Amino acid sequence: MGESNEQVKHGNYHNYYKFRAEDSIRADILAQHLAALWRSCEPPAGAIHLLDVGCNSGQFTAKVRQIVQQVSKGTPAVCAVGLDIDQELCERGSAEFPDIEFISGNLLEITDREEVKPMDDPIERCMKARNINQFDVICCFSVLMYVHLNGGDAGLRRVLDYLCSKGKFLIIELQSWQKYRDQVRRLKRDAGETYPQYTGLQWRGNGGALEGCITSYVQSNGMELVAESAEKTEFDRQLIFFKNKRTI
Repeated sequence: MGESNEQVKHGNYHNYYKFRAEDSIRADILAQHLAALWRSCEPPAGAIHLLDVGCNSGQFTAKVRQIVQQVSKGTPAVCAVGLDIDQELCERGSAEFPDIEFISGNLLEITDREEVKPMDDPIERCMKARNINQFDVICCFSVLMYVHLNGGDAGLRRVLDYLCSKGKFLIIELQSWQKYRDQVRRLKRDAGETYPQYTGLQWRGNGGALEGCITSYVQSNGMELVAESAEKTEFDRQLIFFKNKRTI
């Protein structure tokens, strides 16, 4: 498909929506569970602020915004932000969806506080411009594997710490350990490269072991596990829903 080595390494495929159609099952699962969660909590007084991490060129970001708008009846507006590591994908998203804000940034770099000052954090800048302390909803669909492979266990924990502190609701879609192994082979085959952190990962294992490590860590960050979809997406992945006990 002509991806560069960096695209294979980080998963920011420029033709993603050409070879992989929108996952309609994921959208249905998301709508079902968000509707139930919205009924169980007090709705925001003003606009709802949504952050989609790893948004690519924004097609599913727009779908998520539409779903949130539907389940939060009576809310004045849903203000969506998409974050992606790839500036070109953000520019494509801005051109197609001008009412969504797209910002480029690498979460592993953003969360490295020894290297990045608050003013260099594009998410912090976005929140300051919107005058918000947290996003109402943060979505992270099938992107944490790339954070994990590139940043190791420590890098993933750092990113999870950051996301848990920035959202009232956190929705994650995790890839299985088998998918990790497939991705390692793909990087070697297509780019002739390896993930140096891969062999040292302690969060690993089939049969839900990897997913359990990540879920437990999110819970240890003051997040309550409120739903796990019984259904799985077209790519055999489960959606997991958390709410921040410190802010809701």
